[in-house]
Amino acid sequence: MRVLSLLLAVTLVVPALAAQSRLGPVEKRPKLQAGADTNDAGAYFAHASRVLEDKPEEAARAFYWAARLDPSSADALDGRRAAVLLRRQPTLRLYMEGGRRARESKELRALDSLAMRATRLDPLYYRKYDHTLLMAYYRNMLRAANPTVSTADIDHEIRTYLTTGSAYMRGWLAYGEGRFPAALEHYEAAAAKSKYPGGIRLERARIMALQGMFPRAIAEFRVASELLSKSEQDKDEDIVFYNSRAMVEHSIGIVYSHLAQMDSARAALGRAITEDLSYFMGHVDLGKLALVAKDTATAISELALAADLASDEPYVHYLNGNILLAAGQHTDAIAAFRKAIALEPLHALSHFELALALDRSGDKPGALASYQKFLSMAPIREVRRRAEANERVAALKQ
Repeated sequence: MRVLSLLLAVTLVVPALAAQSRLGPVEKRPKLQAGADTNDAGAYFAHASRVLEDKPEEAARAFYWAARLDPSSADALDGRRAAVLLRRQPTLRLYMEGGRRARESKELRALDSLAMRATRLDPLYYRKYDHTLLMAYYRNMLRAANPTVSTADIDHEIRTYLTTGSAYMRGWLAYGEGRFPAALEHYEAAAAKSKYPGGIRLERARIMALQGMFPRAIAEFRVASELLSKSEQDKDEDIVFYNSRAMVEHSIGIVYSHLAQMDSARAALGRAITEDLSYFMGHVDLGKLALVAKDTATAISELALAADLASDEPYVHYLNGNILLAAGQHTDAIAAFRKAIALEPLHALSHFELALALDRSGDKPGALASYQKFLSMAPIREVRRRAEANERVAALKQ
């Protein structure tokens, strides 16, 4: 079984196409509950999570808007992937069963790109929708075989099958249900019997990191990195791109940063970039570490490299602008924020930071327009930034 493995004015055509290439076709905004903040990515995310199982079509639309309003969210990208799979039973079945047809499917490759983006943004995020996908897959099969059987009976049969199945299946079930200690135990047993245990060891390492078991996670990541050699990937067709050694080293770097072992974190991120020269998040996190060390020159250099590599990732260009703005390089910061907005015009924080950069560069009319744009699209919870923007709007109007 296969595991995890995009307007009206001419000036808006490029942003719309950029969003389409990242997230799929433009979706209609779903209606939220009364009182919900339609500028808040979290409101769409919460709505999507509530309706995912019963209304996957609506969930797919809500996750789409959550990912556009917050392009830093790995969870929204993963939710979008899951909802798109759930709304088409044949696609879900192909995804879960794998094989050559799955590997050659254009639709599944597009969904895999969402998984890759999510995992690069946060290689340790919890794939909370794995369990939903698994249960839907089995429910569809059993309901097709016996249309009159009750949902309760179907779920009982599925759980009986899964809990008495292979160690790997029991591990996946426990992971999906958030029972991490049990997942570790079952995955350990599965790895011991597998010819190609690299991917299983990687799952164990991620679970350990989620539990805060950082030293153990690093050791397990190292084992996984060795096992995920070229020879193993050649033999195991289910090893996918987001289980690359670059991703493993990125994960190790993040764990070391949690332990405040910054030299080791930098070394791991350096290895991630060596493994994959296009791995832009390695440069992003090296830049963040440089900022902590007050090495502004290195931070600027690393984020510039990341932005060059991640030409279609708005969040990376937003971060690049932040570094440049903090360093007082206002002209370059303005260019970076404009690039981020061109890629994702709905990201409110990019408009706020652009306003700051324009304000500090002396472009008062431009700053005023950007502050006002931010205020028109900022979530209610952005209390501090909204207050600052209102204050500057009042001052610039005088």
